[in-house]
Amino acid sequence: MMVIKRDPEHVKTDMKAINGMLVGMLGLLLAFTFSMANSRYDDRRHLVIEEANIIGTTILRTDIYPDSVRTSLRSGLKEYVERRIAHYGAGMDLKTALDEYEKGQEVGAKVWRMAADYAKKDDITTRTSQLIPSINEMLDIASTRLVAGLGTIPDSIMYFLFGLCVTAAFLLGYDQTGKIDWVIVIGFAVTLSITVFNIIDLDRPRSGLINMDGPNRQIVDLIQMFNE
Repeated sequence: MMVIKRDPEHVKTDMKAINGMLVGMLGLLLAFTFSMANSRYDDRRHLVIEEANIIGTTILRTDIYPDSVRTSLRSGLKEYVERRIAHYGAGMDLKTALDEYEKGQEVGAKVWRMAADYAKKDDITTRTSQLIPSINEMLDIASTRLVAGLGTIPDSIMYFLFGLCVTAAFLLGYDQTGKIDWVIVIGFAVTLSITVFNIIDLDRPRSGLINMDGPNRQIVDLIQMFNE
């Protein structure tokens, strides 16, 4: 049986080629996952701002109703806003967040029924045509926001990213047969860690350094409209 011996220089060249391919694949996957996480973050941020605008519009449109109905509508809407604030305030406690979402939808349904019941008695269709569609949008965007919040980068992609990071780091270290440049090694490790951390942080905006506190402040500020 003939044994083929390879030149050490050829082996070294092959290792460098493999390392280059791994680093290129890692860079491509990092760019892909970062783009995906950033896109989802932007979508969630826009939904929060849009929801705040819709709720604010709904509150303002209650002014066209008689005081007796307006008081009941605004009371229900205030409770709804409080539920929406609590929904975000639950943070990573998914069970509490879902409970607050369900309670908010129940309160929103009661507000819708109040407006619908009054529409049956009132001959002025302008009021109905202004408020009821706005309440529908308010409830719909809450559902859209919930789905957007639960949608994250698939676990399989994240596991593959972690596995590729470990493999690339191991092979790059294994290839260093001579003197190791610690500045480059530490710089690569820190840069890679920060990039992966930012991807995870963008993908889960309920906690961490990158969150929705700023946009969600617009919903919190809606409480002030009930004091006017």
